[in-house]
Amino acid sequence: MSSGRRRICCSRFFRVMLACGTLFASHVSVAHNQGAADPRIRRVETGLLPITATKDRMGSRVDIRERMRAFGVPGLSVAVINDSRIAWAKGYGLADSRTGRAVTTDTLFQAASISKPLTGLAALALVQSEKLSLDGDVNQWLRTWKVPDNKFTRAHKVTLRLLLNHSAGVADIAFPGHDPDQPTPTLLQVLNGEPPATNPPITIDSLPGSRYSYSRAGYDILQQLLMDVSGEPFESLMEAEVLRPLGMLHSSFRQPLPASLMRIAARGHYAGGEPIPTKFRTPEMAMAGLWSTPSDLARYLVDIQRTCRGAISRPIGRSLAKDMLTPGKGNRGLGPVISGKGATARFGHDGFNEGFESTMVGYISLGQGAVVMANSGFSFMLIKEVLDSIARAYEWPRYDSTTQWPPDASMEQQEVLTVPSDLIAASVGNYRLDADHTMQLTERGKHLFIDWPDDGEAEVFATPGGRLFCPQLIFSDVGSPWLRFVRADTGGKRVIKILAGDDGSQAFLRLN
Repeated sequence: MSSGRRRICCSRFFRVMLACGTLFASHVSVAHNQGAADPRIRRVETGLLPITATKDRMGSRVDIRERMRAFGVPGLSVAVINDSRIAWAKGYGLADSRTGRAVTTDTLFQAASISKPLTGLAALALVQSEKLSLDGDVNQWLRTWKVPDNKFTRAHKVTLRLLLNHSAGVADIAFPGHDPDQPTPTLLQVLNGEPPATNPPITIDSLPGSRYSYSRAGYDILQQLLMDVSGEPFESLMEAEVLRPLGMLHSSFRQPLPASLMRIAARGHYAGGEPIPTKFRTPEMAMAGLWSTPSDLARYLVDIQRTCRGAISRPIGRSLAKDMLTPGKGNRGLGPVISGKGATARFGHDGFNEGFESTMVGYISLGQGAVVMANSGFSFMLIKEVLDSIARAYEWPRYDSTTQWPPDASMEQQEVLTVPSDLIAASVGNYRLDADHTMQLTERGKHLFIDWPDDGEAEVFATPGGRLFCPQLIFSDVGSPWLRFVRADTGGKRVIKILAGDDGSQAFLRLN
């Protein structure tokens, strides 16, 4: 359900945004009045730079509400950190497009993979209290289930440190969440791959410690480990070790969310604005189960910043906090993702669940940061534009919103043109990269779109330099917005191959 580098999940919004756009961003809720007079709030709201622009619009800044309408995002919630405190928080648009309920700063959003740094903090709290160690074999603490023994674990044991930074060699498994109308498997059934779980058994498929490989399943092991060590249900452990100590009083790992909290929860929306059913798919708790607000997540960021300065020591001390924020393979700390270097080093995470997307980021030593959450399956480009606007208004040093995740992407505004009609005609068709990645190129209204089955579509643009540009690819498995179309021969009328990535190393071959 939630991933570090996801498949493209763009939108059907091209088909519906004119019909539904006037619905969005009509409500605004303000809290944290200490920031109400700050002129930088207005600069943030009116300072978004769209990633693509025609020549006459290059450099023109746009209002946040206009960008919400353009992306078809019903609701957005923002919290900004300055001087290691929450400077202001604000809600925009609708928590539920069916009822017209507005987003407030207390509206709960699914935090998805942002759950992982919080889970990591709970694990480190148990290390702090000497109930766990970072580098011992986790099987000595696991009681209900054991990491299966094989040639990889005999060569190197799975440790807490390796589970936290995604280098334990755990085979990655996609977890789309559990259908609320079907029996929900226990965590033990998930670990063993037993019905009603639909996943294969969780195993180790590479040498622990040898490489980074994003692993949602590793956090299932971590969840069982924390429960076995504490003797507590996972949601109770998280409240005791993390949420209450940090003052995250609006947050919960309870799944499904109780009715008392569902009343203030945002409804997720598919790309394009269609609301998803009231019954949410149930995610795995440790990897993606947190419901939270930007203000609560900002409290996590602030507490870690203050702990690293030695100002506080809750729920872990300064030494362990610095260990948590030391980048390992894949720029992963012990839970958070780390980016930047030296004084401009940052920590945070992204989150993607069905109908929800979010990002949090904080400077380790500078006391700045922000959290942005949205209730839409097509909001990540908007989230990045908002973060960039915050960075400009608050003069964040050496900040580029995508030097974090993925670290090699670029969000500089790009001048674009419509793809020439002859190239559109030559490229329309179906293409395959591998068994898991196929796409269709379609033409509509003299524009070219990439369409992923069941995942939505994104427009392809030409650039004045002759390259092809699809910005949503930055946040897909491709990881780069650049494309090159290869025709059958010089002057040929048929595109037979699409080369993706900065170096063109990913080749999508025509199927028909």
